[in-house]
Amino acid sequence: MFKYFISILAILTFFTSNAQGKNEIEKDSVVYKKSYGLRAGIDLASLIRTALDDEYKGFQVLADYRLSDRLYIAGELGNESLDRISQSVDYETSGSFIKAGVDYNFYQNWLDMDNMIYGGARIGYATLSQTLNRYDYNIENDYFPVFTNPVDREFKGLHTVWLEIQLGLKVEVMNNLYMTANFQLKRQVIEKTPVNFDNLYVPGYGRTFDTGKIGVGYSYGIMYRIPFFKK
Repeated sequence: MFKYFISILAILTFFTSNAQGKNEIEKDSVVYKKSYGLRAGIDLASLIRTALDDEYKGFQVLADYRLSDRLYIAGELGNESLDRISQSVDYETSGSFIKAGVDYNFYQNWLDMDNMIYGGARIGYATLSQTLNRYDYNIENDYFPVFTNPVDREFKGLHTVWLEIQLGLKVEVMNNLYMTANFQLKRQVIEKTPVNFDNLYVPGYGRTFDTGKIGVGYSYGIMYRIPFFKK
């Protein structure tokens, strides 16, 4: 009787362990595949500014492509023009720009999520022309008034190269549809300026300052991913 009991116990142990192993294999075999493809869109900030600011016109295309789970190649392409009338100077700037680099996603997504909190690096290049319409100057003496000098001179063949760091996010609001926003910190490295004048505004870079080569910017827009494959 004892031998029969041992035999039955051995058979039950075999089938129980076999079933548990099968369940573990089935659980481990569940794999979530992530989409890889080109994500492209437009910058809404420049379009809204174009509608609200009579002195500004701009358009910018955004794009990235996933290389791995967290690493993307990314870039922007666009053009801008600014016809600025201020208290001391009137000028016009127009040109095109391109920015290229990489983004790294610091956010650990839950299952089936595809969001980004990212840091990015870019190198930017802009070609532009600038027209100086007039500028005011005065001699540092209270007895002399401010003088206005009409110039109306165009400078062509100008360019600027800069390095850029981005901090931003990309959130999937619908399947393959994303809203994006970022903050940009920029540093000029190469610049060709007009003779006896500066590039007061650079497309893709923004406003320049006499106090240094550092600039800031921002962007927010909408993007759509074309899923080429999953892995």
